[in-house]
Amino acid sequence: MAARLLGHLIRRSRQSRSLVARTGSSRGTVSTYSTVSTLSTVSMKRMEHLAVSGSGVSLAERVFNAPLPSFNGNRSSGNNHCNKDNNNKDTNDAFELAIKQLNSLQSNDAAIRNSMSNARVDTKADTIKYLERSGLPLETVERLSFIHVAGTKGKGSTCALTESLLRHQGVRTGFFSSPHILSTNERIRIDGQLLAKDKFTEQFWKVYNRLWDRREHDHDMPAYFKFLTILGFHVFVAENVDVVVLEVGIGGEHDCTNIVRNVRTVGITSLGLEHTELLGRTLPEIAWQKAGIIKSGSHVFTHVTQPVCLDVIRQRTQEQSATLYEVPPTEDYFRSDAYAPIWQTFSHLIRLNGSLAIQLASDWLTQSGRQRHTPNEVRMDPQLLGGLISAHWPGRCQLIEWHGMRLHLDGAHTLESMAVCTDWFAKSVRDSVHPKILIFNRTGESGFEPLLQLLNRTCAFDMVCFVPNLATSTPNAPSQVMVRFSPEMQLQRARTIATAWSDLCATEQQKDVGQVFNTLTDAFTAIWQRFPPATDSDAQLEVLVTGSIHLLGAAISALDLIDDSTSRTKI
Repeated sequence: MAARLLGHLIRRSRQSRSLVARTGSSRGTVSTYSTVSTLSTVSMKRMEHLAVSGSGVSLAERVFNAPLPSFNGNRSSGNNHCNKDNNNKDTNDAFELAIKQLNSLQSNDAAIRNSMSNARVDTKADTIKYLERSGLPLETVERLSFIHVAGTKGKGSTCALTESLLRHQGVRTGFFSSPHILSTNERIRIDGQLLAKDKFTEQFWKVYNRLWDRREHDHDMPAYFKFLTILGFHVFVAENVDVVVLEVGIGGEHDCTNIVRNVRTVGITSLGLEHTELLGRTLPEIAWQKAGIIKSGSHVFTHVTQPVCLDVIRQRTQEQSATLYEVPPTEDYFRSDAYAPIWQTFSHLIRLNGSLAIQLASDWLTQSGRQRHTPNEVRMDPQLLGGLISAHWPGRCQLIEWHGMRLHLDGAHTLESMAVCTDWFAKSVRDSVHPKILIFNRTGESGFEPLLQLLNRTCAFDMVCFVPNLATSTPNAPSQVMVRFSPEMQLQRARTIATAWSDLCATEQQKDVGQVFNTLTDAFTAIWQRFPPATDSDAQLEVLVTGSIHLLGAAISALDLIDDSTSRTKI
């Protein structure tokens, strides 16, 4: 559908030679036929690629494949490196050894709780201390340019869209995000590509050894996320990127990423109650933390709507002599005759966060002298459109057909993101007569009950699986190890969630079809035993995996392990 509509735009461009949607602005960008033609061609290739099911690749490759090439001459897919790495045993072994050592820096749950009550800990000061001890002065880091994004829901996808938009303008990009789904090097990307495992390993040991040699006492090493933040800065400096799109880890004010002082473009996405044990129990408290990334004189863009949150953001903006812009709805960019038909083809990712990403990218391009753009100007052209539709952010409202299943993958873990997820899933299966299966887990503190209520109202599930974030009883890769929570703690958490689901079913006078499984492998085995693969090639199981990014990784890993084991059995 999208390819046909883009073909329609090409025909229009042949008549007008430019495609610009102007709303409330007299300025636009003229795009030639060649740009639109390229966009249509790669979009058609993307559609053809997505139509292929199976085709001999792993599920991980299907999830992480970035199907569209970039327009600035760089290679298109991070999996060019990823696939090459996967075929090189020495590279993989060295990478996994580095990740195993990295995991030694990750505190367990008890240590994290203790540190939360320690008022003497200054996260930003500690990050700067270890950064400079690793051989990288903060002043050197600040020679880079940054776009910094905080928020509760959509900050990762906003960053992914922003990075793609900039890359389509010929900008060399760095991207730092968290958490990862399958492999730790997902967190650091160059020009949209996952950092190659050999580069990750090289930079890891350079930083780790320097910090280890310069310890002042036995425990004088940065914790897991702090170390990865420092590692990311080393990579971005070494790669000499034009801009770093920097996603906040938790909160903002005290986050490790919040050490850079030269940020001129700031984004704040939708806000909700999350990490309340760290950020506060009320929305204004959380808004204060998120707005802590606002720097002096910066341009701040947001699509936050709650008045109590906006009041806090405005106050913090004024304190920093910054300027706040509430961005227009994304649909406003698609009201012209040329672009209106495309709106219906967009994912939730673009609909919810497209406008914020456009404003962030355009503001940075303007402040860096690469283009002229008025803040909150609404315009659209084929190059912007290309940046939007080629953005690839795995595990967020992602649908993949895999061996008789329609896998709906979404790492939603807040009430706001789960509302988006359940709406997407309900629409996807609305006309389906096939069994509907939920696989759910949520890591962290309490707060899963409202998520269960949303899921319960989504549809009548035929089977509900509560399971720890474990592919198998023995982790198959260090990147999949959750040091903070032991397998026993995770299993007890799954049982607690299952009990809450049973209570909810009893209250709603519904049949309880929930079960607890020790691993994702156990869960998928039970699913196939309950619903054996049909001979009808059109028969599909509608499977929703949600509640945790880590759960998605375990599910993908389990299915690939099962697939690999089955393939070996057949040989």
